Amino acid sequence: MDEVTYLVQLLKQNWASASLAAGLPNHQGTPTIIDIRNLDKNKGRRYDLSQKVEGESSSDLIIVFEDGQDIEYPTISLDVRNETYNMTLHIRCIQDERQQGFENFGRDRLNSLYRITRYIIESNRKGSTITHNDESKRFDLITFGTRSESNDRNKRLFGYKINLTMKKFAISIP
Repeated sequence: MDEVTYLVQLLKQNWASASLAAGLPNHQGTPTIIDIRNLDKNKGRRYDLSQKVEGESSSDLIIVFEDGQDIEYPTISLDVRNETYNMTLHIRCIQDERQQGFENFGRDRLNSLYRITRYIIESNRKGSTITHNDESKRFDLITFGTRSESNDRNKRLFGYKINLTMKKFAISIP
């Protein structure tokens, strides 16, 4: 399992319980969480936020991708290495028919998506083992980085770009 798949599965496997634990019961719908390298229809280059994808519970979107990797050899003998992965999450939602009388539904939904995502990451910051397709992976430390806005008023899109760092320490080198 690669690092992007690990992060996608971490979010998917914890979303339902995290929305309740974060105190956001009105925003429980699980967004579509995808790896940017996905080639499935409506989950690749263009994504229609106005249409809910079959099998997903909301039309909101979280895109996960890796920005880079850094390897450090902290000992003189070079017997171990530390790995650092820089990841980016793009959270997107749209001001749409779900507003049901709420003028700021899109902004509130974006804030809720961010808070649930942050809750999942911070709850698993000291490492969590994720199993997907009979393969397990664990990171020693996951930390939240910077957050920036990426909105598009013309398309009624609200979004955040979030940077994450995932680290593995003291990996033995044979």
